Amino acid sequence: MAEHDPSVPHTELTSHPDIVGQWFSPNLNTAVNYLRKSTQTFGKDARPVDGAQLVVAHVPADRLEDFHVSRHPVAATMDVENDNYIVPRDDTIETATVPLDETIGDLRGRLGNIANLIEAQKRINDLVGTLGETATK
Repeated sequence: MAEHDPSVPHTELTSHPDIVGQWFSPNLNTAVNYLRKSTQTFGKDARPVDGAQLVVAHVPADRLEDFHVSRHPVAATMDVENDNYIVPRDDTIETATVPLDETIGDLRGRLGNIANLIEAQKRINDLVGTLGETATK
């Protein structure tokens, strides 16, 4: 999951702040597609934003379906992609938070360019490969 700097009050941007930061995908490319939103602001005063992070949840493969959005009381009623999972951030599932500024900092604010996005994806794939086995398919 790509997420904003935790000091940014993004819980105000949703009607379900209780599940902010719990959305995961077993597909790393799905998570990486959110990078553009996590590394820049938009509009007339668009600018790069520091503090993007990738959170890797170490969900045992045999438990992954337990966290599918269709099994969550709130998320099941929402219009969401089918490869989304709600993994509680209550320490019952081990997570690793990976700051991305060192890895893609030179690209932040420029991920609208497809070559830069592909380069960011490659760097992040290489980085995640060093974290050990995850639920990533």
